[in-house]
Amino acid sequence: MTPNLTHDSHKFIAEEIYTGGITKNARITPPGKKIRLNVADSESIRTKVLALYLRDGDAKMGYKVGFTSNEVQEVHGINEPEFGFLTSSMKISNTNKVPILGTAQVLVEPEICFELAEGLDGDKISVQQVIDKTRKVYLALEFVETRVGLTAGVVNVIADNVGASRILLSDHIFDPLKFDFNATEVYLEVDDLNFQANVSDVLGNPANSIVWLFDRLSKLGKLGGTLDKGDLVMTGSPVKPIPVKKGSKVKARWGSIGSVEVEMV
Repeated sequence: MTPNLTHDSHKFIAEEIYTGGITKNARITPPGKKIRLNVADSESIRTKVLALYLRDGDAKMGYKVGFTSNEVQEVHGINEPEFGFLTSSMKISNTNKVPILGTAQVLVEPEICFELAEGLDGDKISVQQVIDKTRKVYLALEFVETRVGLTAGVVNVIADNVGASRILLSDHIFDPLKFDFNATEVYLEVDDLNFQANVSDVLGNPANSIVWLFDRLSKLGKLGGTLDKGDLVMTGSPVKPIPVKKGSKVKARWGSIGSVEVEMV
């Protein structure tokens, strides 16, 4: 697909998203409401948003895969996941209090996070190769920021780096070769709401998120990237993202093996 806009337009929009939305944790007017974007434009803008993080001293830390549930894909009119870049400033220390930082709506998702022991290369990879090349697995919460809104359309969400904001990893580390990716139940409590799913509800196995991501990055070339040693990959949520506000109490539990619990402040 050929972009509608020029390279300079992509840089300008990325600066608007970064300075107006990301650094202020604020709602912004979706760029696609002001100018006609297609997916190719958004993919270019996403890389330029990453460049602004790096310009300000951040470091690329890995990737997040989103839109992994059929329900969320249907809302956005797509039939496959999408991804955003993670940077080092997005990883927050394991704390029981997480602040709401601005005016953007925050949503929480329980996920499995992989830390790669080796880079992934070749033409194709399998689930088993992903697991074999993973150093650690974490239980995790992702706090997504809807800077462009919940119903802005996928081109706006991609440009906004798929709402990447903050991730919280469990203190406990799991051996990927011993983790049960087929039968581990996930329970999410947000205030008086309760949700239940299985980690395998993420594309049949959360490692499939990394298989998908590897293929997508390969196809995107310079607009994608590589999966490198030490990268963290948030693999997506088996339940829909749940809005939280100041005072919300969040608890995610993965069977009997561990939990992550926070209060939004």
